[in-house]
Amino acid sequence: MKDTILIYHLADDIRAKIEDIAKDLDIVIREIPDDQIHQKMGYLLQLEGYDAQEKNLLLAPMEQTFVFFALNHDEQLDMLLQLFRMKGIPHIPYKAILTKYNADYTFVQLYQSVANEYQQFMNMKD
Repeated sequence: MKDTILIYHLADDIRAKIEDIAKDLDIVIREIPDDQIHQKMGYLLQLEGYDAQEKNLLLAPMEQTFVFFALNHDEQLDMLLQLFRMKGIPHIPYKAILTKYNADYTFVQLYQSVANEYQQFMNMKD
């Protein structure tokens, strides 16, 4: 698998900064279009063995920006996040990294899982 970053609902200026970083590091950037949010992450990453799913009509609104990292080496994530800060990319609370489990999640499922975790984290801070 080629290192890939999937992005969802990013502002153009933030997207451009991430694309610049990715180009320098030979990382593929793919945007998740709204008509693909029901697909499994493995399909969105173009992993072998994942086929397109039928569209699910019961989808919750998803308005937050989201970044999903599919990287071959764990240390790359720390480097990428440091580069994001150096380039002035604001904190993106909804983000995840590919695991052996979440490749089978649909993007909607992953988004909702991250949203729930983020909400729990924010509640603990209060």
